[in-house]
Amino acid sequence: MERIIVTGANGMLASNIIGELLKNGYEVVGTVRNLGRYHGPRGENLELAECDFKDVEAMGRLMDGCSGIIHVAAMTSQGENDYGKFRKVNVVATENLVKAAVAHGLKRFLYVSTANAIGYGDAEGKPMMYPFTASHYAVSKAEAEKMILPYRDRIDIVIVNPTFMAGRYGTAKGSNRLFNMVRKSPVVFCPKGGKNVIDVQEAARGMVLAYRRGRNGENYLITGRNYSYRELFSDAARALGRHPLLVTVPNFLLRAAGALGDMLHRMGISTDLSKSNVTMLMINNHYNATKAEKELGFKAAPIDFRQMLSCNSGE
Repeated sequence: MERIIVTGANGMLASNIIGELLKNGYEVVGTVRNLGRYHGPRGENLELAECDFKDVEAMGRLMDGCSGIIHVAAMTSQGENDYGKFRKVNVVATENLVKAAVAHGLKRFLYVSTANAIGYGDAEGKPMMYPFTASHYAVSKAEAEKMILPYRDRIDIVIVNPTFMAGRYGTAKGSNRLFNMVRKSPVVFCPKGGKNVIDVQEAARGMVLAYRRGRNGENYLITGRNYSYRELFSDAARALGRHPLLVTVPNFLLRAAGALGDMLHRMGISTDLSKSNVTMLMINNHYNATKAEKELGFKAAPIDFRQMLSCNSGE
């Protein structure tokens, strides 16, 4: 039975990947920084290890007997303004993990990046575009991709680039918070842009297919459906039996909020608001998974908002 390491096991995506791997007959070693915070699937073929993936020696010990690794753990904070912190975790530590995987004879390394490391559109090869070129998280993910690809002659490197994910094992402070306004407010404010959304269970299925079938050195967009924000909130509200008033937010108000956020950053105050972050709400950040469909046999099932959002109460 093939044994695979999954980093960041207490996160929403990694928990779902673990569930998908167990369902497909793999043995899994899931790394967590705190065992008490793990709320994902359980099973006799799952070993949970309290280990920081930046600790290369400890990770090396876990790699003994494993054939591959799915690296999910990352620094994702939108409010952090120091790129050096992102680089230390998302770039340097990721390269060190690849080196350890090579040294311990692992055959396959699946790296979970982000769709925002690719210019929004249809092709995996498109360069990053603003506002994501101003996102420390997205830039660090793109840099990590470039850093690890040269190792593909010593270990299979496959990169997945998922779009926005929500659903099972999510929390109100994570990506599921996008829908908290729909759950609780009589008025929902809709930016003029849009984004691609995928149920995290479907994203996990696509990533396990990428681990099994992906070509060495290739990227695969893992996508769901393209929405405008108005469509997204309307569909989610309908599934939840809610009927909020949907109000379009003018771009000039978002720009003003972004300018305020940039000013707060200059004052040393941490906030998710910034010019680049609000610009993300004004663009149609859309993608498709044509390559994944052709090469991996992956096509995401239509989103069932009632099922997806019932996986987490938003509390």
